[in-house]
Amino acid sequence: MPAKVPRLVAHVDVRKFKLDAMDGFLLTRIDGKLSPKDLARETGLPDFSVDRAIDKLEKLGIVEMIDPRAPPPDALPPPPPPHERAKPALPEFHSLQQKYDPQELDEQVDLSDDVKKRILDFYYRLDDLDHYTLLGVQQDADKKAVKRAYFEYAGLLHPDRYFKKQLGTFKLKMEVLFTRVTEAHDTLVDAAKRLDYDAYLDEVETTRGMEALLEKALAESAKVTTTFTQVTTREPSAKPPEPPSQPELTGPTPEEIQARKEVLARRLLGGSGASVRAKMESRPPLERPDPRRYANPQDAMDALKRRYEDRIESATVAQSRKYILAGEEALAKKDVVAAASAFSIAAKFAPDDAALAMRYHEVKNEADKLLSASYAKQAVYEEKEGHWPEAAKNWQKIAKIEILDARAQERAANALLHCKDADLHQAAEHAKKAIAVEPQNIAYYVTLAEVYVKAGLTASARRALEVAMNLDPKHAGIVALQKRVGKG
Repeated sequence: MPAKVPRLVAHVDVRKFKLDAMDGFLLTRIDGKLSPKDLARETGLPDFSVDRAIDKLEKLGIVEMIDPRAPPPDALPPPPPPHERAKPALPEFHSLQQKYDPQELDEQVDLSDDVKKRILDFYYRLDDLDHYTLLGVQQDADKKAVKRAYFEYAGLLHPDRYFKKQLGTFKLKMEVLFTRVTEAHDTLVDAAKRLDYDAYLDEVETTRGMEALLEKALAESAKVTTTFTQVTTREPSAKPPEPPSQPELTGPTPEEIQARKEVLARRLLGGSGASVRAKMESRPPLERPDPRRYANPQDAMDALKRRYEDRIESATVAQSRKYILAGEEALAKKDVVAAASAFSIAAKFAPDDAALAMRYHEVKNEADKLLSASYAKQAVYEEKEGHWPEAAKNWQKIAKIEILDARAQERAANALLHCKDADLHQAAEHAKKAIAVEPQNIAYYVTLAEVYVKAGLTASARRALEVAMNLDPKHAGIVALQKRVGKG
């Protein structure tokens, strides 16, 4: 089955959408035939940028992913007249694959099938939608547009509309949706909050691009490693050549060779045998190839293997140089992540090149710092907004990259501590790592003790507080926690 390709949705006026330059440029190349990879080659844009732009256009309802064999837009039925079209109260996701179990639609509640479907679509895509896409407004939408969109959604989702109605499991989903829509409204109508949120979205886009590039490099690196291993470990022949029979190995005798030469010379030069022999003897002797070039079949096999290994080495050196050049070009453009990816693959082709390995680790450290800084900005914003699961994920990403970053370890533990379904074992491990790096930081002991308290491990909490008390007996956080856990 052919891969799906993007196609413009019929009868959609793209002029009403405020798209950035890259989105508009990509739209000019979308024809319902080119795949995302083809579009990347056609436009010269990175794969991850094309994928991200298509995803955005798809969510806005401008493009849809279709089978390339589907009929062109002109063959689709025309849209209904304006007076017959109902204004949607939730984003439409007709062009996207559903994320919910179809059996959920069978629940008997006081909602129409269409509303149930749209609520399920909306609910299961919440993690993929930013505030603007959630409300269906452009990033430069004014307060009036935001409020208008909010009240349209609130009319469908507000609990008061369904007073005394049987909603079943849809009630909780609608409450979650209403909370998110309200948060989106409150953020976008407040100038300061909106500015912070836009900066947060920029960081999200930055890290998504970096992650996509690193994932692509990781996949390519794994492919290179597999291919390199297969090629370098493959013998040129699984079976050594059979030794030739003795007559072939010895060949004709020297006398027989001389006689044959004289006969051939008489034909070519003419004259008697004596004159021909004199002419031939006056010439320098020709080097006779040794039919016994190799003493035995194993020597022949070893020589073949050496030539094979020489060819492999030349090929791997060429590939390594290719990726080194790509890495240096990326650095010249200040694209540290792309450079790290290229050097990573180059190092796979030259595993014994110590200088290249050092270069790769230098560039990778720079890329890790950029990535960690972006994750930290997102995590701080998410903490401020009370989005603890998202904050925990970002702090954990930093903790994985920077193992000795005590702050990231402690913040990961703290964020997990605030999650509804927290992995408290994981939270405790992060707090312990923070303490191991900075054993004099009392706040880290307090966080560890709080994790133990939430897990019901009061004895462990007391031990952590005792160590902290030795550092600062008057610390307010320690005193408060001691009162909660008691003396035991």
